[in-house]
Amino acid sequence: MSARIAVVDDDAGMLELLSLVLDKAGYKVRAYPTPGRFFDGVLKTKPDLCLIDVQLPGMDGREVIRVLRANAETRKTVLIAMSAHATRSSDAAMGLEIGADEYMTKPLDMDFLLVRISGLLARSREGAPSGPEVVRWGALSVVPDEHRVTLGGQDVPFTRLEFQLLLAFLSQPNRVLARSWLLQTVWQASPGIATRTVDKHVESLRKKLPPFGKKVETVVGVGYLFRP
Repeated sequence: MSARIAVVDDDAGMLELLSLVLDKAGYKVRAYPTPGRFFDGVLKTKPDLCLIDVQLPGMDGREVIRVLRANAETRKTVLIAMSAHATRSSDAAMGLEIGADEYMTKPLDMDFLLVRISGLLARSREGAPSGPEVVRWGALSVVPDEHRVTLGGQDVPFTRLEFQLLLAFLSQPNRVLARSWLLQTVWQASPGIATRTVDKHVESLRKKLPPFGKKVETVVGVGYLFRP
C-alpha cells in the first residue's frame, strides 16, 4: 500500500510542485494551504508523514508540530519541517527539539527529499511496536490506541476530551501549558471558546486520578503545569 503524505504550505506553487513530485514517486498526497484545513484533513485521513512549512499564516509551523505531537492520533506520525529561513544550525536544532523528525531548507532538493522520506518511513515501520503502546506514570497506565486508563490495575472511565487532556499533560511534563494551547490541542477550538472549559476538565481529572491530580499545578493567569 502506498504511504499517505499530507503537505501544508501557504505557497500555492510549492504545494503544486510537491504534490506532483510525491505523486510521481508513488505516494498518496493531500495538500493544504492553511493549518486549519490541514488539521481537519490529517485527523480524517491519518497520513503516514507530514511536510510542514514553518512560516504559515495564522499559526506558526512549530506550533503545528507541537499540536501533532501532543495528540494521541498523530503523535507518532513522521514530521518533516520546511523553511526558507533556516540558514542557521540553531534553527534546525529548534525544529528537531520540538518534535520534527527532519528539518529541511528551501529551495528543496527534491531528490534528497525523496530519499529522506523513504528512509524515515522505513524507520517508522521498523520501529512500530508489536503490541499497543502503554504510557505509564506510577500506578497510572494509559493505552492510547484502546482509549483505556487504569489506576492500580482498576479501569477508570474517561470521556474523549478528558483522555486527550490527560495525554497532553503526560506528553508535556514540567512545561507550563496555557489554557489557549490546551484548547487548540485538545479541543481544536477557536479562540472564542471559554477557557473555563479547560478548568472544568482539569477539575474532573483531579477527582478521577487523585495521585496524578496532585501533580497538576495551577499557574495563575496562564494555565497548568504537570510536575511528575
